[in-house]
Amino acid sequence: MRKTGIILACAIAVAGLAAGAAVVDGVRSSDVASVPSAASPGAVHALNRALSHQGGVGDAQWIDRTLRETLPNFTVSWDGKSGVRIFGATVEGRVHDVRPGSGYRDSVRDGDTLTRDELGFDDPAANWRIVVLTVEVLNDFDPQREMSSEIEVALWLDGATDPEVIRKGFQGQRIFAVLEEPGRLEPPHAYPVARNGALIGLIREDGSLSLPGLHVEEEEYMDGLTTISAIEAAAKEPATVLPLSTENGFWERTD
Repeated sequence: MRKTGIILACAIAVAGLAAGAAVVDGVRSSDVASVPSAASPGAVHALNRALSHQGGVGDAQWIDRTLRETLPNFTVSWDGKSGVRIFGATVEGRVHDVRPGSGYRDSVRDGDTLTRDELGFDDPAANWRIVVLTVEVLNDFDPQREMSSEIEVALWLDGATDPEVIRKGFQGQRIFAVLEEPGRLEPPHAYPVARNGALIGLIREDGSLSLPGLHVEEEEYMDGLTTISAIEAAAKEPATVLPLSTENGFWERTD
């Protein structure tokens, strides 16, 4: 477990098709370096509000039902196979940098074919974007794994979210995030935030945290794990292996 420094893919909801184009004034590759060392209270408030208004959760069916099930002592067994984690990592960390990634536009053509065009980050035609966070990992809650002390995290933003608000709000902040294995989003080495960007939030000075991107599902999903100390305690509980079945042609929990 890393305390001083920091596989299974779930269903991914296709998001952003209905998102409006954002007006991006502030985030440019040339000016990301001139960020403050820590976010102001106003910037934090704006960030939480922006995360709560994102449309990234979608209506997909997710394997995990609670935050406890993202921790390393919880695994799933597909049709009797060895247990594996639902997500790539669950981390506590410190954001040292926030930079623009790419912009994208998804559209349906030829009746039912989904196509994706990569655009410039600040292109107003983009209906979703990627912001890349450089994160110092403080804890990965896993005594069997040693993550890198610093990772990059890819955060999905819908087209209506102002990326400048995201940049200012996360800068210098202590965060909690559930991450997928790298490879699904650009850059390919970055860990995408799970549930299309919903499973990320700030940790307050008293150790409490929230995941505003979950909207009305937040209280049920967190299920009492609303502090870092509670999450640490849950990660030390006896291991749980959840059996999953595909016998009926689709996956289903059998607990």
